[in-house]
Amino acid sequence: MSRLKSLKIKNYKHIGDSYIGFDKLENLNILVGQNNIGKSTLLQSIEMIISENPINRDILSETTIEFAFCPNENEIKNVFNENSFGGMINSNHFAFGKKYIGRYMSFEYKPRRAIGEEQIKLSNIAGTSKEEFDINTRIEKFTELAHYFIFNHIRTLNVIKLSADRNLLPELQNGDRTISEDGSGATNLLRQYLNVANLPNEIVEHDILEALNQIMKPESHFDRIMCQEIESNKDSNSKWEILLVNENGKISISNSGSGLRTILLVLIKLFLETREYSRYSSEPILNSTVFIFEELENNLHPEIQRNLFEFLYQWVQKYNSQIFLTTHSTVPINMFSGRDNVTLTHIKKEDNRITTNSALSFIENKDILMNLGVRASDILQSNAVIWVEGPSDRIYINKWIELYSNGNLKENIHYQILFYGGRLLSHLTGKLDNSNELIQLFKANVHSIIVIDSDKTNPNKKINKTKQRIRKEFNKNQAIVWITQGKEIENYLSRNIFKKIYNVDKQIGQYEKIDDFLNTNCRKKNKGSHYVTHKVSESVLIAKEMLLEDINILDLEKQISTIVKQIETWNGIQSD
Repeated sequence: MSRLKSLKIKNYKHIGDSYIGFDKLENLNILVGQNNIGKSTLLQSIEMIISENPINRDILSETTIEFAFCPNENEIKNVFNENSFGGMINSNHFAFGKKYIGRYMSFEYKPRRAIGEEQIKLSNIAGTSKEEFDINTRIEKFTELAHYFIFNHIRTLNVIKLSADRNLLPELQNGDRTISEDGSGATNLLRQYLNVANLPNEIVEHDILEALNQIMKPESHFDRIMCQEIESNKDSNSKWEILLVNENGKISISNSGSGLRTILLVLIKLFLETREYSRYSSEPILNSTVFIFEELENNLHPEIQRNLFEFLYQWVQKYNSQIFLTTHSTVPINMFSGRDNVTLTHIKKEDNRITTNSALSFIENKDILMNLGVRASDILQSNAVIWVEGPSDRIYINKWIELYSNGNLKENIHYQILFYGGRLLSHLTGKLDNSNELIQLFKANVHSIIVIDSDKTNPNKKINKTKQRIRKEFNKNQAIVWITQGKEIENYLSRNIFKKIYNVDKQIGQYEKIDDFLNTNCRKKNKGSHYVTHKVSESVLIAKEMLLEDINILDLEKQISTIVKQIETWNGIQSD
């Protein structure tokens, strides 16, 4: 079944007569904006189109939702029948309809239409001329296709919400298994999964516990989740409370921080509430569920935010479900810009009008940050910066960090890599004072690491004065400066790599130029010259073939180990 590709709304509450919303929908959809700007209002459009009769006094006859999808072959075939002819279509209906398989189609939908008004009408088909579109608007089959899509896909979706105003509190025992968007009922549902015989308690004791520890590291670790009856007044029924157990004993969730309660509420909704919608199976139908989570970052440390958002990203990837997040945090902006299967939509007020736009570029992300009141220095002071000479250095170092950290450290989450350019090195300094006009690297980030090619062509050659100065300055500030033991970064490439990529069963010399080495040893003529000319693309190919065992060259393992440990320290990550 195809999915919604976009969703917009107009003439609803304080949203004017121009459409605002999501230009593109993916698995993870993030709506960024200031508080009280209309993020929750916009998300109500999702529930309007899912519900056949939405109970909402603010819906007017002018309220219109525009949605888009790309019909697949089965959807086309169910409407444009293979055995049908005639009407507005002069040929076989399926022969006519199949040319629209996979085409982007937009429709306008009225949740509350005026008497005699059409509820759904075609508004656009990508790649059609005006003449073709005008004809298609008179063909009822397209409207039937939209109805088929809504009733066979949209109306089958389950919506699970968690509002910004939420809590996880002790609750009376009852047999109800529903959870409100404010978290009410979550304690009781978790209790049932732990204490009721026919419900799988391992979902709580293993799945939720594992996810909780994954998100909360390195701040906390828990050994058990339990639900216990607590004392109460004689004139009232006793309540049950969720307890987390660690090495220090039992911790009641009601006495824990609101951030921890939020995370546990999210996990209860993901792992438990989804199961309550599964009518014919004990397993949840996650790809038929839409999650709407509001302001999850409230009272969460940035590192825990990153863990939580990354967990949700992996969740939607694994189960092909959809999550809508509202936020005013900068963390997801930094994390998800450019990531696959993610949309970032900015909502703001301009000239007393609510507008939205997809943040697809750096410039647009910059606009979001300015709108949120974030200064450039707030972003640049990331947890770690590695300064390298050029793009190929970045590719190799990223791969080595990935291998050595077992994939736990990720660029743009735990560290950034910035370029200084080899010829600019003499203009840089590791000093923190303003005594000269050199560019101060530590002003960009005090948590800095710099990687420099030695350019040595023999063991007796000394590194130049600029590199000696940078090393001295970095050492004085107890920062990491890595001057390659060989001539340059390519001298760390292993024999195995050269054999895999270039069919050269030989190790490059410590001070040997990469182009000379390849030109001499490769069967293909001028392979070394090709590498120099296409260094970035070649380094991508090489990095894909790298294994952990390839790090055992010269001082490479020592340097990468030092860098990984330092990045972990700066990010508050405890090594295993």
